[in-house]
Amino acid sequence: MPDLLFILFLGLIILGPKKLPQIAAQAAKFLAQFQRMKRDLLDQVNGELLRIEEKQTIEKASDSSGEVAETLASVRSETPAA
Repeated sequence: MPDLLFILFLGLIILGPKKLPQIAAQAAKFLAQFQRMKRDLLDQVNGELLRIEEKQTIEKASDSSGEVAETLASVRSETPAA
């Protein structure tokens, strides 16, 4: 907290009382825009990871169903007809 007060005091001395609020507003807008961009990027990455996981799940299910079909076919071929 004392560090922040020192920075504000230094900014007031260097920039003056008229420019400091303007620069603070610009900095706040930049930070808000940066946070939006970060959130959008994280949403895109999470969406892509979810799609990859869904694809892997579908592939595993497909492989499992193929194994079940092969097992069923082998059981039918080994079972004598009635």
